[in-house]
Amino acid sequence: VGSEVVRRARGLDMHVLGYDPFVAPERAGRIGAELASLPDLLAQSDFVTIHTPLTDASKSLLGPEELALLKPGAYIINVARGGLVDEEELLRALDDGRVAGAALDVFSQEPPTDYRLAQHPRVVGTPHLGASTVEAQAGVATEVAEQVLAVLRGQAASNTVNAPFVAPEAHAIIAP
Repeated sequence: VGSEVVRRARGLDMHVLGYDPFVAPERAGRIGAELASLPDLLAQSDFVTIHTPLTDASKSLLGPEELALLKPGAYIINVARGGLVDEEELLRALDDGRVAGAALDVFSQEPPTDYRLAQHPRVVGTPHLGASTVEAQAGVATEVAEQVLAVLRGQAASNTVNAPFVAPEAHAIIAP
């Protein structure tokens, strides 16, 4: 998802910074992003989008310390997982104007029981249902069938879930 966001941002002539401890700088460069430390990314970015799974290490990825580093007037977009952003701190940052706005389709508790963030005038909230359409489910079913057939033919599964990232040139050599 992050790679697709980079492609679209570059199409809008944006300079794209990325933070991902698992991606090589060469890979980031090939897709049009420049890797940066998280503090540098937060200090320089007008828009911060999050595209990562929720793990113990990524919980509150944008917590009080990180939100304090944000460039004043930045926007936050979290369409990944609830819990990646400290919602109480985000609410404070929106209220005091440090964060200009947020776009969210996930919350720490779903459905939320506290609607202060979801109903904030500087928050755009949408359902997290991109894969729940009939068309998306049909596409996923087709893709799964194609992957099963590829593996049965002795080819590598190209969309393995939670596999470590490997550059395409290395993948051809070490693929199972």
